Amino acid sequence: MKPHQTISVIKTLVSVICLLLSSSTIADISFSQKPAHVNDAEAGSIIFKFADSPSIMQTALDTKVRMDITGVINRVTVEQIFTNPSNEWVEGVYVFPLPEDSAVDHLTMFVNERIIEGQIKEREEAKKTYEKAKSEGKSASLVEQQRPNIFTTSVANIAPGATIGIAIQYQQAVLIDNDKFSIRFPMVVGDRYIPGTMVATPNNALGVVPNTHQVNDASKITPPSDRRADLPITIDINLKAGFEVESLDSSYHKIVVNQSDELTKQISLDKNYQADRDFELTWSADKSLSPELALFTQQKDDHYYLMLMATPPKDDVFKRTNTPREVIFIIDSSGSMAGGAMTQAKNALNRAIARLKPTDRFNIIDFDSGFRPLFKGAVPANETNKKNGKYFVNSRIADGGTEALDAIEYGLGSRDSKSENYLRQVIFLTDGQVGDEDEIFRTVKWKIENDRFFSIGIGSAPNSYLLTKLAEFGRGTFTYIGSTQEVGQKMHDLFEKLESPALTDIEVDFPTEVNAELALGTISDLYAGETITAVYKVNVLPDNLIISGNGINGVFSKNITINSSNNTKGLDVLWGRRKIDRLKDIYNNQFKEKSRDLVKQDIVTLALQHHLVSDFTSLVAVDVTPTRPESEQLNSQSIVKKRKAYLSTNYNPQDVALEAELALFEAELAQFIQQSSKQLNSSASSSVYSAMAALPKAHYSRALPANAYAAAKVPAAAIVVPASRTATNSQLFMYVGALILLLAFILRRRKPV
Repeated sequence: MKPHQTISVIKTLVSVICLLLSSSTIADISFSQKPAHVNDAEAGSIIFKFADSPSIMQTALDTKVRMDITGVINRVTVEQIFTNPSNEWVEGVYVFPLPEDSAVDHLTMFVNERIIEGQIKEREEAKKTYEKAKSEGKSASLVEQQRPNIFTTSVANIAPGATIGIAIQYQQAVLIDNDKFSIRFPMVVGDRYIPGTMVATPNNALGVVPNTHQVNDASKITPPSDRRADLPITIDINLKAGFEVESLDSSYHKIVVNQSDELTKQISLDKNYQADRDFELTWSADKSLSPELALFTQQKDDHYYLMLMATPPKDDVFKRTNTPREVIFIIDSSGSMAGGAMTQAKNALNRAIARLKPTDRFNIIDFDSGFRPLFKGAVPANETNKKNGKYFVNSRIADGGTEALDAIEYGLGSRDSKSENYLRQVIFLTDGQVGDEDEIFRTVKWKIENDRFFSIGIGSAPNSYLLTKLAEFGRGTFTYIGSTQEVGQKMHDLFEKLESPALTDIEVDFPTEVNAELALGTISDLYAGETITAVYKVNVLPDNLIISGNGINGVFSKNITINSSNNTKGLDVLWGRRKIDRLKDIYNNQFKEKSRDLVKQDIVTLALQHHLVSDFTSLVAVDVTPTRPESEQLNSQSIVKKRKAYLSTNYNPQDVALEAELALFEAELAQFIQQSSKQLNSSASSSVYSAMAALPKAHYSRALPANAYAAAKVPAAAIVVPASRTATNSQLFMYVGALILLLAFILRRRKPV
């Protein structure tokens, strides 16, 4: 069948589908990007934008990561190199993940032989600077924060055939837990579930999902992806732990280790690895040498910065409690959890249920597009109820959207008259791939009361920003499980924390002459095996300070003497990053516009002082020399992805032609859907768009052209419309059948003649 004939047939089918749905009333639409499982989520990539023709999404040709770990400070440089394979001048947009606690403070752009350093500016000012440089034909780049763990870089005026490099630098603190030091480097921008009804979305939006009333920046955090692309990555680490390392391990990647000197190790990622899952490195000292206290200082201008890390003795502070617990398990069974992630979650939850004592109570809440509690409320942890709980867990099937908010709200609100007699703990197992983080944070903050919230990140690339923050607001902990082999040990470590009371109301007292400002405002509760970590800005460096808190045996107190001889670079940046995080939490909980503006200005001032990217500041780099001739047009519209294989020596012109033909076909189809929608109410139309847009993504792993879905409001991602919110079941079966026929016609076109 020829393309025009196919289109004619499909138009007829679409018309039939529209008639079937015209009587439907849709209350809400949830947009979902669902990979086959979490391991299919994608790494950072660059999108080259063209006018009047399908553009190319070229994945990173090369990613190089350099880490310099000194003591508890990790300084990281991420460099990715791209090539413009076209014969046109283009603008590129690069989406990449970083750790949720990363303090991004440097941008360097390499264009041919030129090196351009970025400057920090208010977000709108930086955007104007970038746009002006772009219009003047100058090479320019712009780094913006979309989430604390998602960033975008725009690069203007990339010459035909030119190679560009973008280097991002950030700083983070090393994590310490149970005498182990660790860092994580995210390699994946996960597909995020976007709840809510569609709202106005810019025509040039690069995301594959439009903005919604619950996630008004969805089009910025849902980059297109190509699961067939080659994503090579190299990681080189210079580790100066400050002590002799007894054990060194990478949980999910093979590494090569060389000894530079007695206290320095050179670590590199083994060859042939792909950027398809997060990288984690852990190390430890001999337990007899593990310090209970570490103190780091830095002098910068007229201030001192002080980082305190202390581990209270377990025997003096933490002991198992006999207080009965009420444990509420909330498990994610959405489509993004399919495969290994779901297996890990089930294993973890079954182990947790087995550890419950007869004096405890529990309940299990399962969620995807909706939520289902096992019991009406918490029940005794007897053998019958525990057996029913395990059966409930093992019967879960990963499918549907990720409506976490309602499940969390239900779990926190399910207290009854008996709950006050129990130590109440909420355990949340998920990959966390959602876009409505702020709304979830507000819910937990306002409804947590005296509960404790423990988050468990499941899969190759969980949303650690969401899960870390939830644990912070809920005065609990975050545990990351990246493989089934880790479930046993990591759940055992978590149980030790759950069954041991926290050290609460932790304070650090300074001498009266010292003005000390704690970055995060308060120190979180501490569980057995954890380390007190606090970063201060002080006017003078004290000789001593006192740490105190409430433990199982009463008040814990320790006097600490400060040695000012060490000077650790980067503490000022860490303090600034954490202070901004605290202010952003305050900003999100302000309801008056004037109050929000005042907090926003404080964030901007702080970010500019410390040269940090934030929600309201960005890094911009501009080459002063124009590179694009005035006669050449800069092409700046989005669309269809192109595999890296097409750029290699193996590229097949017939494949390229077929992809281009299909892209044009899909564009015409999308335009036809948009025209047909005028016959329907907007809600019913959106349902048709949802179903049609799902087909290319599901069966070709591709996206509709952006100009098509911008006009037609069709997100180029699989969209889940819960049947309970849309048409009747009979209607659903009817249009699903029609869509199957449509798919058959499309697949027939793909067969070789």
